[in-house]
This record gives sequence, structure tokens and C-alpha cells, in this order.
Amino acid sequence: MVIQARRDKARFARLRFELGALARRMAELFELFMDIRPLVKGTVYQLKRTCGKPGCRCQKGHLHATMVMVSSEGGRKRLRVIPKGSFVEVKIKADRYRKVRAARAEFVKLARRAVEVMDRMEAMRREEVR
Repeated sequence: MVIQARRDKARFARLRFELGALARRMAELFELFMDIRPLVKGTVYQLKRTCGKPGCRCQKGHLHATMVMVSSEGGRKRLRVIPKGSFVEVKIKADRYRKVRAARAEFVKLARRAVEVMDRMEAMRREEVR
């Protein structure tokens, strides 16, 4: 099918525009992967619990709070206590990790769509030799 009809030219132009938009978004996402700042895999949250000592304030509802991070290693969840002075740093690294993973997932979807668009464009440009 050679692009000759006005309708085909317009369709091809839309595909080119879409491919360009996909490439621009993929370039934006690619920048996240070029960052060298460290990442931490896991979720950070506050764990509240009782200690079990009789007469402790936690028995009256004032629970002990500990900052922890949960992550998956080898298919099992692992809970780690975060030292008091490093909570903010670990949270930032964990948030950065989540952003990178979300960007990777979006990048994969965009790449698949870009290949579909390229295939359609190729099919429209292809002609048979007689």
C-alpha cells in the first residue's frame, strides 16, 4: 500500500505525530534512569505496637512508635527498623525507587505502542515490486 490518497497521507501524518510524542515522553522518562542517586527498595511507614510490660503507658493506649521499612527479598517480606536519624533519607530513597519503577513500567508501555505505530507506518509505506 503506497501512500497516495489524501486520507492515507493524513493517517500517516497522525502516526508520525504520535510516534514523535511517544519518543519525547520516552526521552523524559529515560532521564530518570540516568540519575546516579541511590535507591532503596521498600515501603517506609510507622509501626505502632505494645511492649507487653505491665504498667507501661502502651497498655493505656499510648503505643510505641517505630519507623520501619518493609521490602521483599526472595519472595518473602522483610521488616527493618529505620534508625531515628535516617528516616527522612530512607523515605526519599524509597520514594525515588517507586518513581523509577513507575517510569520503567510506563516506558515499556510506550515502547510497545511505538513499535505498533512503526509497524503501521511501515505497512503504509511498503510497495510491491512488479
